[in-house]
Amino acid sequence: MGKIAGIQLPGESAFANDTASVMLQSIGVERPICLLNCASSDKEDFSILGKRILVLDGMIYNPEDFRAEYKGHTDSELILMSIEKIGLPATLAKINGDFALALIDQHSDSLTLARDRFGIRPLYYSSKGPNCGFSSSIRSLLNLSFVSKKINPTFLKTAAALNYRFLDTHPNRTPFLDVVQVPPGSIVEFKKGSINNYSFYEWQSDEKRQGLIVRETDYIELFEDSVARRLKKSSDPIFTLSGGLDSSAVIAMAHKITGIPQPAISSIHEDKSFDEKLEIMDIVNSGIVEWEAVSIDNPDIFDLLEKVTPHHEYPIPTATWLNHFILTEKAKNLGYRSRFTGLGGDELNAGEYDYFFYFFADLKHQKKDALLRKEIEAWIRNHNHPIFQKSKHLAMSQISKLTSPSATGNCNPDIELLYKYQKLLHSDLTDLSDVIPTYPATSDSYLLSHSRNELLQTTMPCCLRASNLNSNAMGISDFHPFLDYRLFELMDGVPSEQKIQNGITKAFARRAYKGLLPESTRTRIAKKGWNAPAHQWFADEGRKKLLDLISSRQFIERGIYNQKELHKVVNQHFKILESGKNIENHMMVIWQIVSLEIWLRNMESL
Repeated sequence: MGKIAGIQLPGESAFANDTASVMLQSIGVERPICLLNCASSDKEDFSILGKRILVLDGMIYNPEDFRAEYKGHTDSELILMSIEKIGLPATLAKINGDFALALIDQHSDSLTLARDRFGIRPLYYSSKGPNCGFSSSIRSLLNLSFVSKKINPTFLKTAAALNYRFLDTHPNRTPFLDVVQVPPGSIVEFKKGSINNYSFYEWQSDEKRQGLIVRETDYIELFEDSVARRLKKSSDPIFTLSGGLDSSAVIAMAHKITGIPQPAISSIHEDKSFDEKLEIMDIVNSGIVEWEAVSIDNPDIFDLLEKVTPHHEYPIPTATWLNHFILTEKAKNLGYRSRFTGLGGDELNAGEYDYFFYFFADLKHQKKDALLRKEIEAWIRNHNHPIFQKSKHLAMSQISKLTSPSATGNCNPDIELLYKYQKLLHSDLTDLSDVIPTYPATSDSYLLSHSRNELLQTTMPCCLRASNLNSNAMGISDFHPFLDYRLFELMDGVPSEQKIQNGITKAFARRAYKGLLPESTRTRIAKKGWNAPAHQWFADEGRKKLLDLISSRQFIERGIYNQKELHKVVNQHFKILESGKNIENHMMVIWQIVSLEIWLRNMESL
């Protein structure tokens, strides 16, 4: 895995270069490649052309578009040659790839940072006066003398009781006051003491989107190209397989391209409500994979958190990422060096359950009343749940809460989710006005605006960060074929009523996958999701350790939680589990409390 770091200290070039080396060494890079205030974990990530120096974390999937004009060999050389000719914004817009980069321009005495369209590769910076440090890792920036290790109090209360999807709704906010994240699809330029931040990628206009005619064959051809390009860049790949539509489609397409069964790895559980073995076996029995099953049953969740947390720079968002870490470690031990995932498939093809509400809002706005009634009835029929009952009233209520009729395409934050556990917070932290996100309308379609919010501000940033950090810990490179911007631009042209049909999500993609996937996989409606039975992990000894943690002096003196309310919620949670009743429990917030506390203790040791 590539990592980059650098520092700009005017008039102290030698010292700055040494510091850049130390920054990478602090995150486990033993022999960093250093040059003129920059450091990298791979010599191919450096390029020099005249008075311009480029350091790169990432890769280009369309190098042929550059090699037709330039004679460079490495990705960084091609990028730098292109910058020389057409400038940085035009070069970045030309790249199909995952990247974070830094450009030092001695002509203009400037430092410029940039990050790929979807923020697949991380990039952070901290600046004070003329001094500026940047890195793939927050942890390495904390080694700089001008960077405080003080936790951002706004981030703290967000992580303490709010749903993890709120962590990235302010793209520039990180856990530390002095550290800033380069937003996805953005350029940040440091020049003569000023900072200029602007985007190099904009979503296509509604007029262009609505003029597109997209066929299932267009989608499948582009999807095949995306997988093929990433296969060319990967070495010794393995595929995560959940049994769902997205991971199955990726591995099936890789099999089609290569003509040979692909290695796959999955987590399985004793608890059938979380286990997807039956769904996975449809793919396994098709002969397109060589399958490795990893049984994950009742690990010591506290020991596991203590092991995984030092590799993470944010609190671990959900217990699923402990599953993911175990699979990543297994993949490493089996000798694999890269991994393919299905991340991005939900955002691309409207796959999550809450997409229904934004779809309904589109139909209501378009005055397609008959179709709206039909789709709500199909949604109730196909997705009713003993805990989360579906109804026409609920559908219409959610439409009014989550969308704005006065601003077409504008989606509102889920206020109920935001304030659900507000009472758990200490009185000093209960004001949440500064964490309420804003979601600007990026389209006249509510469904499309929501998918873009999910991609850039809510679910996807957490998932990419957790996946990246787990993979880095094991020296594995991640590849996400659905996160190809060309696929998103193509699917922009597909109307909402083709993405969701007859109460079924991903309808367009399902049609495109005919002949690629087993019919049982392609047409399956029920979706468990790739989750972990965390409530079981907190039983018995885990429960005792939980109670010990929230009763510890260190935890109480931190002053984040209202102790009375916290113990009330924890007691209620275990009473629900002991009752055996199929009703909603409090596992998500309990996970966040434990994950945050262990993360804070780890940060204090730095």
